[in-house]
Amino acid sequence: MVTDLPMPPPAPRTDRPSRETPSLTSIGFLLHLAQSRLYAGVMAAIEGSGLHGGQLAILGALADKGPMSQRQLGEVAQIEKSSLVLFLDALEDGGWVKRDANPADRRSHCVRLTAKGAAKFHRLGPPLKAVQDQFLAPLTAAETRQLVDLLQRLAEGVR
Repeated sequence: MVTDLPMPPPAPRTDRPSRETPSLTSIGFLLHLAQSRLYAGVMAAIEGSGLHGGQLAILGALADKGPMSQRQLGEVAQIEKSSLVLFLDALEDGGWVKRDANPADRRSHCVRLTAKGAAKFHRLGPPLKAVQDQFLAPLTAAETRQLVDLLQRLAEGVR
């Protein structure tokens, strides 16, 4: 007969963060916690805009890099094809973006911000910057620059 015996508490870890085993101190979990905290702030900042987080990535990519094909946009924003189409449909319906025939390849579409979309996206800048500043408040300016550099290096390593 098996009885439920209380489990002893786990021994505290001293080797933080763990790179060998999944745990509450692993790099992946810590990145998840940080991203979740930032995402909550971003969602609050864009509340009422009609945007979804994935759509925000599309608008940011177009604002930074200019018009591009849907395929390029999916690669830059790291959004898979079927989700990208759904996001673009909603953004186009909302007047944020326009899809035109791509002059370089008639089989594809070129996506661009509309003037209205660019103006609305620009207005989101200050509240999104405030969220970012609040998120980064525990870091010094030098640590923030280092974090950005490290994240860029890690992101580039994926491609």
